[in-house]
Amino acid sequence: MSNRTSRLQAQQAQALKKLRRRLTIAVFGTGAILILGVAFVLLTNPLRAARAPAPSGESHQVIITMAGFTPPNLRVPAGRPFTVRLVNPDSSYHTDGGGWHQFRVERLGVDVRIPPRSEQSQTFEALAPGTYEFYCDVCCGGKENPSMRGVIEVAG
Repeated sequence: MSNRTSRLQAQQAQALKKLRRRLTIAVFGTGAILILGVAFVLLTNPLRAARAPAPSGESHQVIITMAGFTPPNLRVPAGRPFTVRLVNPDSSYHTDGGGWHQFRVERLGVDVRIPPRSEQSQTFEALAPGTYEFYCDVCCGGKENPSMRGVIEVAG
């Protein structure tokens, strides 16, 4: 019986060892899947935000890079709200301004600063007809550089 008992104990120890190994692999695999899932969400979040509809009215996308605003001019109807989605694809490795950009409309008291590789939205309530100049004064020659300026034309 003692031989049989030691064999049974050896089998149980072996089974316990296999169970621990499987459990370790399962825990590690689950952790790896969670980490990959979080990384995927963080990496694709800017893409999902870029496709999000405007909260109200029209939506216009303006890309701000070291080369300037694209498009530099927006035309919107008077009396209706609209949103400008400001996209900054530049990286933080730019020596001029660290990749940051600005969307400033002095006449409206708007001053939005967009970090590198991100975007922000600015919603405007119904504006009166007129021309509203915007610019970036963070980098690239600032507002004196013609490519770092633009205009919102509000048509009546």
